[in-house]
Amino acid sequence: MIPGVSVVMGGEEWVVPPLTLGQLRRLMPQVRQLTEIGASMGEAQIAVLVDIVTAALQRNYPETTPEKVENLLDLGNASAVLNAVLTGSGLKPGGVPAGEPPAPGIGPGANKPSLAAISETVITGEKFTASSLQPAGIAIP
Repeated sequence: MIPGVSVVMGGEEWVVPPLTLGQLRRLMPQVRQLTEIGASMGEAQIAVLVDIVTAALQRNYPETTPEKVENLLDLGNASAVLNAVLTGSGLKPGGVPAGEPPAPGIGPGANKPSLAAISETVITGEKFTASSLQPAGIAIP
């Protein structure tokens, strides 16, 4: 099993490994399309989300299909699972490489909550569930 971030989907714990460089190269245009995760997502954004999560999960669970991923993801866990894939792969949500601040300025959708605004950074190896509360006394950057 390839190390990654543990997430709970469909009542089971899954270890989400980082994307390979080949997967990342192939999926990067799609990663950039995801601006927010929520009820306002369109069909195309849902398909992109499923493609990205399926690609990562197939490294540890080769039998995983896009149809299975569609039935595991929901609005309660989609952001956390995508965040696990992206941060494990060295990216911040929104497609910015980890360690690089986003460019300043106002862009389209500046008044809408973005994936970066609603997701928390997940450290590789950390267990994360979408319903867990943040422990008291831990500073979040």
